[in-house]
Amino acid sequence: MSNTPQVVHEAKADSVYWDNLLVNHEKISEIYLDTQKAEAAKSAFIAYLSPTDKEGLQSILKLSDFKEEQKWTQNLKDSPEFLNLLFLKEFLKRKKKAVEEVFRCKVPDYATPSISPLTKLIHLFYTNPDWLLEVFVLNEWRNKISGDIYIAGKDFPDIRSKLSRDSVFQQQLINILYRNSGQSSEYRTVAHCDIDKKHSIYLLYKLIKDSKRPGYDENKRIKDRDQILFSLDNSKHTLEIKASSSDAIGVKKYFDEQFNTILRKMESSVFSNYNAEDIIQLFREGTPVGDEEPDDFSIESITFSNSLLIKSPDVILQLKGSDIWPSVNDAFNRGIVDLYSLKDIKKIGFRSEKHSKSIRSIVLEDGNVFFKLNDSNLDGSTKNSIKEKFLNKFGFPLDQPVRNKFDGGEAFKVDQIFRFASTDPFTHEHKKIYEELNAHQLIIVNEETSFHCSNPTCSFITIDRAGVKVLSVDDERQQLICPECDESINQFTNEELVPKGKNIENFINQLINTFVNHHQSCDNPTTSTQTFKKNKYTFKRFFYKDEPYQILVTDSLLPKKTLEWIERKLIPTIIICYGIDKQTSDRYAIETVEQITFGDIYVQNKSGQFFNLMETYLKDLEKRTHHIVVTAAMKATKNLTYIGDKTSTLENIYDENMLEDDAFTIIKHLFPNSEKWGKEYTGHPVPEGIFAIQYKENSGSVSTEIKHAFTYDCKFTLEKSGYKLGSSENRKSLHYINQLNRLVNISTYCTSREVTSHIFIGNKFRERQARAMAEFIREEIVKGHHTKPVFINSKDLAYLYDQFIANKDKIDKTPDIFYKQIAAIFTTDDVIITKEYIDEQLEDIEIAAESYSILNTTKLTKKLIRKKK
Repeated sequence: MSNTPQVVHEAKADSVYWDNLLVNHEKISEIYLDTQKAEAAKSAFIAYLSPTDKEGLQSILKLSDFKEEQKWTQNLKDSPEFLNLLFLKEFLKRKKKAVEEVFRCKVPDYATPSISPLTKLIHLFYTNPDWLLEVFVLNEWRNKISGDIYIAGKDFPDIRSKLSRDSVFQQQLINILYRNSGQSSEYRTVAHCDIDKKHSIYLLYKLIKDSKRPGYDENKRIKDRDQILFSLDNSKHTLEIKASSSDAIGVKKYFDEQFNTILRKMESSVFSNYNAEDIIQLFREGTPVGDEEPDDFSIESITFSNSLLIKSPDVILQLKGSDIWPSVNDAFNRGIVDLYSLKDIKKIGFRSEKHSKSIRSIVLEDGNVFFKLNDSNLDGSTKNSIKEKFLNKFGFPLDQPVRNKFDGGEAFKVDQIFRFASTDPFTHEHKKIYEELNAHQLIIVNEETSFHCSNPTCSFITIDRAGVKVLSVDDERQQLICPECDESINQFTNEELVPKGKNIENFINQLINTFVNHHQSCDNPTTSTQTFKKNKYTFKRFFYKDEPYQILVTDSLLPKKTLEWIERKLIPTIIICYGIDKQTSDRYAIETVEQITFGDIYVQNKSGQFFNLMETYLKDLEKRTHHIVVTAAMKATKNLTYIGDKTSTLENIYDENMLEDDAFTIIKHLFPNSEKWGKEYTGHPVPEGIFAIQYKENSGSVSTEIKHAFTYDCKFTLEKSGYKLGSSENRKSLHYINQLNRLVNISTYCTSREVTSHIFIGNKFRERQARAMAEFIREEIVKGHHTKPVFINSKDLAYLYDQFIANKDKIDKTPDIFYKQIAAIFTTDDVIITKEYIDEQLEDIEIAAESYSILNTTKLTKKLIRKKK
């Protein structure tokens, strides 16, 4: 074939030709008809040309007056070929590299290699218009990321020319692709590109939708298509396919069936030479695995397929134009994202070598992870440079299977399953565990089929198959039709993993019942449902060594306020979480509450170690009992100080249940010999609780042991004037006192043979009513008894506790004095306990503590050191 350019015949460059090249020739032709716009377009085109370009055009178009620039320019503008030149300029966009490559291949001995890509494209067009189709194919190939590569066990038959031009060969390929699609898709060959004598690329289109779409001028029929690209390299005996998985299988079938080839997919060796801790360090502190930060390699975005949210949706961290990695480190350290597996890194966007590219992870069937670089439009050296920089930063390679060393144990995988939204991320191990969990009905898969109209302008969608029309295609096949526009219906099936919360709770309760019934130190398993902030929580309760313990099963991370509410109950608690991984559970736990995941429970039970696990947790909680009380009391003090005399402003912030819990935590620390009744015994005629103190009182040489019992009630109000103490409150309090005073337990324990005082604790009292109630009880109490009603504001109870903490050293020296003064505080004749009265009574502790001397251990230490020298 001659490479001498010839003027193209109009029939060779018709509208179909330019349509195939995706040139918007209609728009350019409209502009060309407008004299003013056409002149501007021509001037812009000529201004783009260099002197060597003009020489190249002259040799192609043979215009007169070349040496007189103005005349030659006008001749060029008047040329009937100028419209084609504008089409070619439009076609050139984003195809310069492909033009250069095809030009080198087709015209290797061109005399003026320094001409621009535009002039080279014009030369190709006027030499052979089909070469532009090769440019188009090569550009599409370069714009796609690397595909799957297959290598033949024997030499490929050289069928490239026949596949390029012989309709029989092309039809055989189309027939096999059609059968492989289940006869549901149509295909057609488009073009090919010969890169060299033994290497060719082929482009086919696959019809995916045929619909009418609205346009500006008129509605048009649009046939949407997908691309199938493959290359044959006879020198390497390879076939590379860039297409969907199903179509790639069809292309491979064509060669295996028609030419008896045995194509084997090229697989890279599995990379495992990395340290998982080094990668964790990169995400936690930003230290690259290769020690030195690679130059010109900026991470602009990263997508994690793991998050703390319910169902673990993807989390995208993105900062265009800037390195996101400091933000990744911050998110990692805050627990917003974590790295439990290499496949948690779903996608990375980066900028390097003047290119913005992406990397996505692919989980292979064997559990290894393949990080695939989008290498479209990258030359070999740039691609290798990027791969080297990535390896230096992350410690594992691109485009090679990487062994997933982060893979957790069975308990970890159980927790993962409850966190997944669907079965898509399942590995072989996940599937096996899921089958076990599903057999226990602990988790199921819900499937929902939806029907969407394929017409993009129609919004029809339904989940009811009865809502769509059915058209019989033949005896075996039916087609679903939209009832609104008669276009075809696309059917989608979505699956969702659904944990069965009630079944999980019952599963754990059965384990606890069995444990309690077989443990010699446990008894009385019951359930207790309580409400906090309008949310109900059901606890499994039992006694261990005569003390209450409880277990709560939950599918979510409990807010800190809820955990502190549980803490204030002063009942050692184990929270069992499902749908939450262990690291997250540990990160958001508080010290006084034990949190474990369902995965641990499930696996320990399978291995017969559940009893040992429970024993370990109970012993640990037992050791923490005092710490629980102290921690809860310190927090309660802040709460009671805050509410002070507030009333209406506390609405939706604080309530009577919170007051009851806060008061008891303080009382429990002040007076270990105490018990809370309150809401736990609703329906029974009992006060909120009781506490007892005892101390020795010395008179001369005689020492007498004094014992007191105090009951208390909590009164919370939102009324600005204070809590209303009506006649019913008077009678109820009197009933409590008389009832308790009749008990033998009280009469034999208390020195006075009766409850010493009944204490009212509240955020605000009406003083007149408080004094009237005290008078009523004094008058109406059973003859012979003298139990005193006294009132204390919640902030003053908090103040008393603060004084207890501040004077702890002195109290430890003189406990009898302290408890004697406490008895005096809670038996005040003034009815209402004030801060001033507390200070007055506690003065004796400081006086008594002065008689105790301390060993100066600091001086002692210095003396010992001097003696050694």
